[in-house]
Amino acid sequence: MRLILTTTLLLSALAHAEDFAAWEERYQFDCNGPFEHFSPADVKERAGWRFEHTGGTVKVRRSTPRAAKKPTLGLLSGIKDLEPETKAMVDTFLAAFEKADVDAIVIGGDTSSEPEGLDQILEYLGKATNRPLLIIAGNMERGAALNYAILKQRKAGALHLLNLDVIRRYDGDGVDLIGLGGYHDKAYLHLAGGCIYKDKDVDALERAAAAADDAVVLLSHGPPRQKGQQALDYVPGADNVGDPRLAALLQKAKISFGIHGHILEAGARGTDVGGKPLPPKKLHPALFVDQGTANPLPWKLNDGTTAYGLAALLTVDGKKASYEVLRGAKPQNP
Repeated sequence: MRLILTTTLLLSALAHAEDFAAWEERYQFDCNGPFEHFSPADVKERAGWRFEHTGGTVKVRRSTPRAAKKPTLGLLSGIKDLEPETKAMVDTFLAAFEKADVDAIVIGGDTSSEPEGLDQILEYLGKATNRPLLIIAGNMERGAALNYAILKQRKAGALHLLNLDVIRRYDGDGVDLIGLGGYHDKAYLHLAGGCIYKDKDVDALERAAAAADDAVVLLSHGPPRQKGQQALDYVPGADNVGDPRLAALLQKAKISFGIHGHILEAGARGTDVGGKPLPPKKLHPALFVDQGTANPLPWKLNDGTTAYGLAALLTVDGKKASYEVLRGAKPQNP
């Protein structure tokens, strides 16, 4: 009996004695990993940042603690390609993020539909900035292809690329993000094998939010279901297309902030939880932001303006948050 008990304890210890590389390998074919943990923490340091991995959570801190400052995130989505014009636009936004001294950069889905494009863009981003890059899948890329592309860059030394489809919770200094990869409606997938998240993946977010020790921000490509033509989920001709499950999650888990870059027409906008537009550069007790597409191809927005590349900044100040829209310049005629 004592031998059986000893063996059981030994196997249990071995099951928990895992590094994050093994965790990534285990869930590399999943659209979203579980919110589970191993111990002890797998700690890595890179270029002034410390990453403490325990499976479903990564705790990220600057190696040298920053002066008192409200946590700020740089928001990108819909990069799609690395054509010279796109690269120049992304560089402009990365420079703005550097100037703002952001704590992390969010890559909110639709990075590229092709494996070669994912490799090019992620390799470029990994070399262009040393700040943590928080990445999720959208409706454009295959979840497994994105996981593999991130894994390759991490094996090459880009440990600041963080896959929030696999990790699920980013524990930052003053803000926590919980990640959900993919989309809820199969009709919007660009490719066979695209990522459709399931009820269990949404349920895991509730547990991740409960574990947070700071204000919680939901990072998902698609928005929650809202109301009206000024909402983040409004598509002309299709009405409000957000996910009701996410709306229910926000209420149940008492999540006040979100980042959702899918609906390009709704880009450059912040709303409350129901879809009422909120002004930028002001603090709000609830705030959900669509950063729009960073790609410079012109896109008509729901407010009647045309975008030529968009990004945003999100600043969390305790129980309130504010946002700032970053707009790319209209290309000059040749």
